[in-house]
Amino acid sequence: MLTSAERDLLGAIDHGRVWKDVETIAAFDRRSGREGEAKAADFIAERLNRAGVKWTLHRYPVWLSDPVSARLTLIDADGSERRLPCKTWSFCASTREPVRGTPVFVEKTELLHNPLDLLAARGASRERDLLGKIVVARTASPVAAMDAQDRGAAALVCVWEQGDETLIHEGNVNFIWGQPDPWESSLYPALPVAVMPRGEGEELIRRARGGEAVLELETRVESGCRDIPVLEADLPGESEEYVLLGNHLDSWHYGACDNATGNAIALAMAGLFAGRPLARGIKICWWSGHSNGRYAGSSAFAADNFDSLQRRCLALCNADMPGLRGADDFARGSSGPDLRGLYASVVADATGQILRPGGFVTGWDLSFKNIGVSSCMSWSSTLPDGSPDGTANSFMSWWWHTEEDVMEHVDAGVMKQDARLYALALSRLASPEKFPFNVSALAAALERELARYEDTEDLRARLQELPLSRIEPLRATRLLNRALYAFKDAQQQDWALPLDWLPGLSLAQKASPRGGRAKLMIQAFRRGQINRLGDLLCALESLAS
Repeated sequence: MLTSAERDLLGAIDHGRVWKDVETIAAFDRRSGREGEAKAADFIAERLNRAGVKWTLHRYPVWLSDPVSARLTLIDADGSERRLPCKTWSFCASTREPVRGTPVFVEKTELLHNPLDLLAARGASRERDLLGKIVVARTASPVAAMDAQDRGAAALVCVWEQGDETLIHEGNVNFIWGQPDPWESSLYPALPVAVMPRGEGEELIRRARGGEAVLELETRVESGCRDIPVLEADLPGESEEYVLLGNHLDSWHYGACDNATGNAIALAMAGLFAGRPLARGIKICWWSGHSNGRYAGSSAFAADNFDSLQRRCLALCNADMPGLRGADDFARGSSGPDLRGLYASVVADATGQILRPGGFVTGWDLSFKNIGVSSCMSWSSTLPDGSPDGTANSFMSWWWHTEEDVMEHVDAGVMKQDARLYALALSRLASPEKFPFNVSALAAALERELARYEDTEDLRARLQELPLSRIEPLRATRLLNRALYAFKDAQQQDWALPLDWLPGLSLAQKASPRGGRAKLMIQAFRRGQINRLGDLLCALESLAS
């Protein structure tokens, strides 16, 4: 139930100003490292100045990849040519000259999708069964692209399988989060990739199955090192501890819904809380490099502020794609188990909806999960299941990542409700009350997930014996989150792929190694993950002693 102070706070949101800010930001072409993005950052900085909010503009050198153009031509046996609709994506190869070859359809299940299988297979000679072929497949997985490459494919044409829209979405073919470690530098596809809409793509699949034609593909992708802006606003509290609100400033094209709406709501939160007494501080960051840098800005900020984040950041809220037309589902849960109770109360009190517990969440600029920072919300509103505007399992919209992401698809009513959600969540997280970490729920989630795997009995027994009440909650959640959400160390970033709870064990269990050497590699990886979890439990045990 809302308190009178909370009702006053929500009533103070200037929704007309928020709408005007969306219009202004969405007027800039905000691709990372470009002039439009810089102008949008200047606009936000000026608005922060007017609100009396202290801000800092960080600049980080990162590796960006911009898709420029693609041309896909179908050549029939009689020599006639037909241009097929397509786009190329970030982090794939440019063609020095047109790639010409016989299209061959490969079922999705015939390509690798687990990175462990891909890397283990690289330890032995590979069958070059796709040598010189242009592979046509119903997947845009970066692992599948690299599998096709390793099997000799000359190019890959991905058929969009998640919706019937004719628009072609922008995207990337890369699973490195931010900047690669040196030993990961080879994990970028080195073949040209094109993406097609489903309708024409299914026709191409039919032609490829019949062996009736030849394909020619040209792609141009510009990749290089650029400086990108990350704008940080600081609203100090009585304590040095703080809550972080993130949102990505860059977009594909004009990005009204993705993510000018999030930019404007974050700006509104800065103005709303400026000058108000806060028990805990609030930091607000506008990231860059979200799409064509694969979360480059947020991961650079995480590396540059590692100590502060580890010691003082209590929770992350993320504003991405609020305000979509028709997005009236506010109950799709995106909080971690430890903050689910707080976020459920926020959703109920602000919208009247009942939060549905969500599964594992990755992506969304959650570049702080390896540090163990708790997540309160990764998004706010979503399209309901079965929405006519939905694609990608109704989570995204048909205009997502396209030139059509413009103001006509922003809904003022949804924006208003989204702004209320963020204001209420931040207010409760920054309140003088005891911070609402539910450490027991986090430990219970870890125990439940461990039970899905063999050889974890000792870990579960040690977890059950932990006197959690004797451990400082922030330190406990750090270690438990790292166990649940990550498989690399705190100072690193996991891969940008669809993962699951206990991602290291999950990847190992889902792997299908081919050959004895590959099997040994996967077994060693799995053993290392068991030992990593044991080490985290050892750290918890030492805190309780």
